[in-house]
Amino acid sequence: MSPTGISNANPGPARVPRSPTAAKLWSALGVYILATLTASVALLAAQPHSGIDPAALSLVQFAPALGALTTWLLFRKTITAALPPATSSRQLTKNLLAVVTACTLFYLLITAAALLTNTALVGPAPVGGVPFAIFIPLQLIGAFGEETGWRGLMQPLLESRLTKFAAILTTGTTWALWHVQAFTAGPITALCFFLGVLSFATILGYLSTGTFRQRVLIAAVGHWLINIASCLLTGDNTLDHPQVIFTAVAAAITAAAVTTYHFHSTRAHP
Repeated sequence: MSPTGISNANPGPARVPRSPTAAKLWSALGVYILATLTASVALLAAQPHSGIDPAALSLVQFAPALGALTTWLLFRKTITAALPPATSSRQLTKNLLAVVTACTLFYLLITAAALLTNTALVGPAPVGGVPFAIFIPLQLIGAFGEETGWRGLMQPLLESRLTKFAAILTTGTTWALWHVQAFTAGPITALCFFLGVLSFATILGYLSTGTFRQRVLIAAVGHWLINIASCLLTGDNTLDHPQVIFTAVAAAITAAAVTTYHFHSTRAHP
């Protein structure tokens, strides 16, 4: 008997109503991942023919941007409705300063670790056959290519359905696994790389707020500074030992500091 006293001959399994918006959001995220992976394969194949050393500028960094563009063209209304509102110019400035401070802390930590263990610092040496002065702007371009997709599109779409922490963790895990080459360098290297990327995702994820453009700006600046700091430590060989361990530990410490800062700011300005 039903609670109303009316018998249901074949009630069937209980069904949870699904929001069309939610279904479209998950579809958009699926398209983003598929488009990014497809673009990654194509760009990796094109790299040897480009004449550009991947250590200086890896074309695959633009795969997330191409994935985001494809998703935008197919799900424009859904994405527009899901993306968060703008943050104030004051908050944007605070976030930019915070990400620069976090990256400075990361650099100081890896440098201190190298000095304490007598590990050589590469410094501003040529990377991928290009002078360091040219490498710097190339890395900024690449950082914008990646962050257009990861923090610009994927994370905010996830935030519309998940908690911010879950959105950061999901985006960070996907971002880490996208770097397939790091997981072929042995278990210790793979573990350190994964921890480092999740920590970087936490740093960029908590400090990137506001609109698509605001998030991409903050995340790209942070991503760029992290890459520059890492290359000052290791040059082309970012997966070398013990440097990859220094990177993972320093990134985790920095992520803890950023997380503390984020929750303090949230409580102060709910």
